[in-house]
Amino acid sequence: MTEEVFSFDEMDLKKPDPSWTKQQLLSCEGIFYLKDIAPQLELNMVALKRKVKQIQNQGQSAWKTTGIRKIWNHWLVKMTTFAPYYQEHLVSRVSKIDPKWDGNILLQQKGLFVLTDVCKLIPFSSHQLRYQAKRVNNPQTVIGVFKDKELKKFLVDMQIFGPWITQKWREEE
Repeated sequence: MTEEVFSFDEMDLKKPDPSWTKQQLLSCEGIFYLKDIAPQLELNMVALKRKVKQIQNQGQSAWKTTGIRKIWNHWLVKMTTFAPYYQEHLVSRVSKIDPKWDGNILLQQKGLFVLTDVCKLIPFSSHQLRYQAKRVNNPQTVIGVFKDKELKKFLVDMQIFGPWITQKWREEE
């Protein structure tokens, strides 16, 4: 009896269809080249390769934990392993602003947004809002504007910021 080399989901090298959504791509079974899926999943390939090497340097199998490995000169992705890793570690917690929104629609949203993107839709500059964030204790919970240490960007928690900026705008001086 011969030993199996490839598991069922490692026997098919696939090319992603550009029309697939992220979820359609992530739900595929098979192997993909990292370079082919990176644009659709908005992956930072340099950081991802660095993470794989870090896992390997710790004596762990990156193939088993991330679904990513390098064979010869090619970085491969085993989607059935990579998809859960992607959902847990790589999905941005920062939302993108829909180009159809105006400031009023934006203020009704939930989630985190980049401050400079928010300021494109409201009559305040990012400088003004960063200044306001520096003036209060615990700005993340008080006004919803804060600097994310990991991303090194100012973010807006719209659930807090929306009501706060609405109240400020409606105040009579």
